[in-house]
Amino acid sequence: MACERIVFSGPTTGVYARSHDGWFGVLPGHAPAAFALAEAELRVHTEGGTRAFHVQGGTLYVRPDRVTILTERASPVA
Repeated sequence: MACERIVFSGPTTGVYARSHDGWFGVLPGHAPAAFALAEAELRVHTEGGTRAFHVQGGTLYVRPDRVTILTERASPVA
């Protein structure tokens, strides 16, 4: 399956998500890592506020300069 769309792209001050082991956060300077995501809310903190998305599982990848999330579905939470 190909990537259908980008739901969010931009600078963040933190990303908070839930794995099958519980909640975790990724802040600037986090070591490279990969996390399996549970179906849950994912929060993206930016200078302008917090944006929330409901994700249906997937994987969150951390690199020194970015976080990439691949998921089957991501919908904004109102």
